[in-house]
Amino acid sequence: MTSATEKRREEFAERVARSLEAGVIPWQRKDLPDMPIQSAISGREYGGLNALYLMEKCAEKGYDDPRFITASEANKNGLYVRKGEHGTVLEHWAEGKDGKMKPHGYSVFNVQQLNGRLPLPEKDKPNLEKAAQMLKNAGIEIKPGSDVNEYRDAIKKLTVKNAEELGLTQTVHTPELLGLRCSIASTLAMREAGIPVEQTEGAPTKAWAASIKRDPSQLSKAARDGSLLAGAVLADMRQKQEEQSFQANRERAEAQKGQELVSEAATVPRGLDSNLPNADLSGVQESVIAAAGKAASQVNDLRASASSREASVGVDKIAAARNVAKEQLGKDAIVTSAQPGRTYQGNIIGILGGLTSPDKSAIQAIGDNHAILHDIKNSSANANLKIGEDANLAVDEQGYSSVQAKDEKLSQKREGLRR
Repeated sequence: MTSATEKRREEFAERVARSLEAGVIPWQRKDLPDMPIQSAISGREYGGLNALYLMEKCAEKGYDDPRFITASEANKNGLYVRKGEHGTVLEHWAEGKDGKMKPHGYSVFNVQQLNGRLPLPEKDKPNLEKAAQMLKNAGIEIKPGSDVNEYRDAIKKLTVKNAEELGLTQTVHTPELLGLRCSIASTLAMREAGIPVEQTEGAPTKAWAASIKRDPSQLSKAARDGSLLAGAVLADMRQKQEEQSFQANRERAEAQKGQELVSEAATVPRGLDSNLPNADLSGVQESVIAAAGKAASQVNDLRASASSREASVGVDKIAAARNVAKEQLGKDAIVTSAQPGRTYQGNIIGILGGLTSPDKSAIQAIGDNHAILHDIKNSSANANLKIGEDANLAVDEQGYSSVQAKDEKLSQKREGLRR
């Protein structure tokens, strides 16, 4: 680790410790933006220590917009950083020439530091129905009319449960440090679920501060583990929602394909056109019936194919992906499914089903301990996808991923900013 990175971490840990000694939990401050801290280009949420760095910057400068952007990204999209503005230095881990992962610093700016204006995203209002459904997906029932504090308690319990399942209770040596990780994780999950975040009463803030002052690296470790834990909690809460979304997309695709095939069946073959003089209409009915039968058969094939795909993203494939991720990224690695409409960038660390399989899946690392499982569309663009390749994978509405060209990615980024 470079001396600049280490110094930045130590200075930040000291500021966090002072805040905790005063009884204030920095990631639960009321003056933070209501939404998760995220990229203005991709919408991807920042995690780990980077998220805490940017939360502090928002609180310090009074930013109510959660989006950040690099100067080069701003310039490419016709937006420019105002003169005299200073960025926030974040960490990006990449493999060095010696094959070891090393942190590299880069700066980002809040969109309120730009000359160009971007509309402020609509703030998520407290949506307890959404929160109740997300918790139900994870197996936690909330009674109608429950107080918002019951929702907070439910997410905290789910966080602790996942901490046990991920083995953090064995690797983190004190209850205080485990509690620090769970506090960060539950706060991130609450923001996603639309539950207002408040300072946790009775939190052992002074004990957290003492641990950080004794060893400043405990804060960066807690931020890393907290983000991974939040990802696991949110994966549990989204699971059924993802399955329902996939089912709806599948049915739409079936209906559209069926309609196209029936339209094709209803087209009278040339030479049997009823507008032609003395047209011989014998066999038209049989042709239509045969084509309609073909349409029905192909729709059934679609259903069977979709059912097969649905099974392919089940427990066995997820389990296989997790084994690969743990081998490549470490035992704390988590795997989540690719989301329709999203684009992911990172190294391909595994391919399930073989390079030539028509239904292969790819495992893509998007962080130090986080991997995405993609179902790869069978196309020429994806034919040469290889393990070790740094790829941009775009996910379509049906949940299939394809390699995306760089110019196409930039176009999509610009379109996202216009919106």
